[in-house]
Amino acid sequence: KMKLKDNHKLGLAKVIKDLDSSFFYYDVDGFKMHIKSMSKIKDDALKLWYACKSNPASAIIDAISDTSFGVDISSSGELSQALGNGIPGSRILSTGPSKTKEYLKLLIKSNVEIIVLESINQLIWLNEIISELNIKQKVLLRVQLEWGAGESVLGGDQITPFGLDPDAWRKIDYTEFKNINILGFHVFQWGNILDLQNLESIWRKIIVEMNALSKDLKINMTVIDLGGGIGIPYDKADKDIDFNDVNDLVLKLKNEFSLDSIWLEPGRYCTGPYGHYFTQVTDRKTVREKEILVLEGGINHLARPALTGNQFPCESFRESNEASIEFHLHGPLCTALDKMGVYQLPEDINVGDWLVFSQVGAYGFTESMPYFLCHNLPAEVILLDGHFSILRDVQSSSDWLV
Repeated sequence: KMKLKDNHKLGLAKVIKDLDSSFFYYDVDGFKMHIKSMSKIKDDALKLWYACKSNPASAIIDAISDTSFGVDISSSGELSQALGNGIPGSRILSTGPSKTKEYLKLLIKSNVEIIVLESINQLIWLNEIISELNIKQKVLLRVQLEWGAGESVLGGDQITPFGLDPDAWRKIDYTEFKNINILGFHVFQWGNILDLQNLESIWRKIIVEMNALSKDLKINMTVIDLGGGIGIPYDKADKDIDFNDVNDLVLKLKNEFSLDSIWLEPGRYCTGPYGHYFTQVTDRKTVREKEILVLEGGINHLARPALTGNQFPCESFRESNEASIEFHLHGPLCTALDKMGVYQLPEDINVGDWLVFSQVGAYGFTESMPYFLCHNLPAEVILLDGHFSILRDVQSSSDWLV
């Protein structure tokens, strides 16, 4: 999945010529096949919510609308994007640590099915809103566990703004919140996991602790939301997790712990392999015996290398018979942070050649820092029903600077 499909390269060569500037490419046809396969595999006890934050592009959300997936949103912008692309409120799960009273009102007005409460304030505010309307609202309580097992992009063993620790939820008198229908709990602190045994150990810990918490709170736990966390390989030596194995693991845990329903929020696992980022080499030089390629785009378009210290897979779009050598790839920003990684690329690569970064269908453009130094914003191109089209054209700084 990391490499471009050969039968797509001719169309992409035309896109390169037409745009002549950096762009993201999403294989929506491949993505649709993937999520439909996931929908067919999953057991009825497993509910899937697509994590909108991973890629909120309209074509992606529109493809989700034809499946059994719900959509997990974390902002008013993502809510608007989901509703505007055919996802009704009854198929929306609201997560995210920042929920004002006004935002909660918007969620209720939009008939959002499930709201994840992350603080006592949110519990109080939501109860006030729905009590005035004389309605009930389904919620999950987000719980932040103590792990002692290292850091994660979602916190791991760090203290984060996500939810409350179990003892904080234990201190609340829930008889005061009669209009709040607590279905269960949401716990998600580990991301991009490629080892199924690791995933199982994490999920077991969550289930054991939430079983204990539900008894203490006298809650009939009908739902446990384990979040996302199913990873994709960024290194060619790593292997994909088979969703059949994920489904089997969920069924195993469901039966072992007598659970009613398990929810997952895959995002990266859904979209990541179906996105590529194209950018052009603008300079080549040697610095202290290291071969350097300077690119038109860097962390202003793909921030992951700076945020996590990890790089995306990369290859030359132009085929070459030359031997590969080591290149250090840097973007255009005036900071040493703008380093995309160290790669083996054809020795004859030079100014004007195009590079393709793969696995960028998730946490690509919308996770980036595109406005720094006023470079062009990348276009977004899709393949849908066998046809290439431009979702958003290249934008220069004059399009957004005021």
